[in-house]
Amino acid sequence: MTWLISLVAGLIGVPRPLAGIIIWVAIAAAVSGTALGGYALIKHWGADELRAKIEKENTDAIHKGIDARMSLDECIDAGGVYDFGGQRCDAASTGHR
Repeated sequence: MTWLISLVAGLIGVPRPLAGIIIWVAIAAAVSGTALGGYALIKHWGADELRAKIEKENTDAIHKGIDARMSLDECIDAGGVYDFGGQRCDAASTGHR
């Protein structure tokens, strides 16, 4: 560390104590930047994973909706009554209502 302080003091032309302070500030800035960069990277990865999960759930919901619509259309075409709660087709009621 002493050689680094001497090098900085010689290059910049400042006293050795000030060169030591400059080096420690540079080290603190580098460590802080690395920590913040790591935090941002981890945050991005988490957001990407969550976004992918939500996108998959949305796609699954779309496919289920399409399947339910087709089942509804097929049920009505067959003369049945579609039960939305049970998501199934009940046979058409016979007789008067």
